[in-house]
Amino acid sequence: MNQANQKISIYEPNSANTRFLSSLRGIIKDVKPANDLAIRLFIRDIKAQYRQSVLGIIWVIIPPLLTAGLWIFLNNSNIINVGETTIPYPLFVMIGTMLWQIFVESVNQPLANVRASRGMLTKINFPREALLLSGFYTVIFNLLPKLLVLAIAFSAFGLELSGSLFLFPLGILSICLFGFAIGILLTPPGLLLTDVPRAIAVILPFAMYMTPVIYPPPTSGLIATLMQFNPLAILIETSRNWFSGQLSEIPIEFTILGIITMIVLVISTSIYRISMPIVIERFGG
Repeated sequence: MNQANQKISIYEPNSANTRFLSSLRGIIKDVKPANDLAIRLFIRDIKAQYRQSVLGIIWVIIPPLLTAGLWIFLNNSNIINVGETTIPYPLFVMIGTMLWQIFVESVNQPLANVRASRGMLTKINFPREALLLSGFYTVIFNLLPKLLVLAIAFSAFGLELSGSLFLFPLGILSICLFGFAIGILLTPPGLLLTDVPRAIAVILPFAMYMTPVIYPPPTSGLIATLMQFNPLAILIETSRNWFSGQLSEIPIEFTILGIITMIVLVISTSIYRISMPIVIERFGG
């Protein structure tokens, strides 16, 4: 191999590589090679994931469908009373659980992808952002069967096509990016501490009950107050209203949340890039 073509990275205590703006420049510079590698990793992981599976990609829709089926049964049996919904409750809860599953996968995928590649990280020098992009492509790939289920539900419940339906992909993308920003931020500590993935597994189910996934948002009381500070309540409720034709514009709070999400995504990716050499040294040694 021609040594003149090899890329050499030097990490020093006071290196500019540890500065925020320098890390941003490095991320932009590595976008193309990271994306090329991410596509290859994504294809490899998808093939490996479903090679020995009978149901294959159907597994990605089983959890939200089971959750929706449970709450539909509880509501129809009068065991619980979720209140009045603007659309039929089975459709309401199906949309909510699908959107929530998208968020959960977006949070979990960055850490899962990087942890699965620990051996490669300690042996090969490559743009670490490729692992994040590969995870994002996996989340998008898993969207396809969920969208198919929602399309069938849309037709089955006789919803009318409206212009707001074209805003629904924007809602899905916002949920993906919001969850992914959180997932990237948790990846470096999650590689060093097993408490992080355990905490995620505990907090996410609890957070679902604090979000209008299986019930309409209350208009008064403590839960209503708490939901005002829950960004997921805005994302999921807005996206569901777009899908069902209950909302035809982009709320200002949704726009503000989108801007905050992009800022957090940039910051979390920079923190990931700065911290990964240190993290790799810790678990590589």
